[in-house]
Amino acid sequence: MDENKILKNYERAKEDYAVYGVDTEKALKDFSDIKISLHCWQGDDIRGFEETAVKSENVVTGNYPYAARNAAELRADIEKVFSLSPSSHKLNIHSVYAENTKKSRDNLDIGAFSGWIDWAKKNKVGLDYNPSFFAHEMMDNGMSLASPKKEVREFWIRHGQSSREIAYGLGKALGETCVCNLWIPDGLKDDPADRLYFRRLLTDSLNRIFEKKYDKKYLVDTLEGKLFGIGTECFVVGSYDYYLAYAVKNNVGICLDSGHYHPTESIADKFSALNDFVDDILLHISRGVRWDSDHVVKYDDTLTSIMTEAKRADMLKKLHIGLDYFDASINRIFAWAVGLRNADRALLTALLEPTDKIKQAEQSGDYGLRLALSEEAKALPSSAVWEYLCLKKGVPCGLSWIDEVKNYEKNVLSKRV
Repeated sequence: MDENKILKNYERAKEDYAVYGVDTEKALKDFSDIKISLHCWQGDDIRGFEETAVKSENVVTGNYPYAARNAAELRADIEKVFSLSPSSHKLNIHSVYAENTKKSRDNLDIGAFSGWIDWAKKNKVGLDYNPSFFAHEMMDNGMSLASPKKEVREFWIRHGQSSREIAYGLGKALGETCVCNLWIPDGLKDDPADRLYFRRLLTDSLNRIFEKKYDKKYLVDTLEGKLFGIGTECFVVGSYDYYLAYAVKNNVGICLDSGHYHPTESIADKFSALNDFVDDILLHISRGVRWDSDHVVKYDDTLTSIMTEAKRADMLKKLHIGLDYFDASINRIFAWAVGLRNADRALLTALLEPTDKIKQAEQSGDYGLRLALSEEAKALPSSAVWEYLCLKKGVPCGLSWIDEVKNYEKNVLSKRV
């Protein structure tokens, strides 16, 4: 797009927003202060770099070519994606992305992630971390921390403990908070006879994992629940209700994944419900289609409502925001970039909403005015502010980012044969 046109459109948009009491310059500054954590597994279909190959238990749809084959390729792809997004960034890695180590997953240490630390410092990004409770010979029919077998639970407890130590080390090395998010697939295909039995096993495992206390300046722990999964249609041990109760009682953070609830359930409503009772909330942005199908995030009503409600609840700077999906049916760089740019746009649009005026209407009891202002705000020229933001951040404007991805596929990805 023409630079003069972008600048002219922005000045007009700035005036339009000012009529509603919105300072676009402040919104742009607030935008830059909020980090979005990109998920590394979109680039290699969550295979990781462990030397011992075990059949994956993750359902990744598609077989588009050119997936990253090693850490160097994965990091190069991530750098390309970051160059297409105007937001500030972190990167979320799993324990299976450890490098140059023969240590067992329950005995990993910070040394296996030195390559990621060096890369993060070079690119001025933070790191988040996930233990990997899947694709391992110590999984017991899909069970880990809630397995009836003591030796299985012990292995995964050690993995959880070492993961927190690694996450703390990542946070200290980079001088910022590392979110360590715990999700397990444990559950049963059909109805269990004793749900409480499995949940008490999980409680005991979690108590031991979280026994050691760390400085929250560098490590924040969160728990991620789920409605159901493939093979766990009737019972998931770590459900949202269970984890929320555990989190509140034990001062642990909670993860809200937009694909892990009933299709008509909005997680936007949960922000204000949790705000006064949970210190740390991790937002995983995905797009479930009828189930937790991990579709690429769209700029749709669900996404905009999530960001808007987070802004209205004054939680955007409190939330730890990350993406969580994987789609191998399309160019993986497109999948990453589309989702990240859409999250960026939704965040910016939320920051540009004339929230104060809308709240004033509500507090005065004028709900008609509240509705009218909310609807009028949707027509404000956020796209003009978006293009200006991309220009100021040195990010491709208009459709030029698409050409960048196409050229990257031609010149880099297609060489991976």
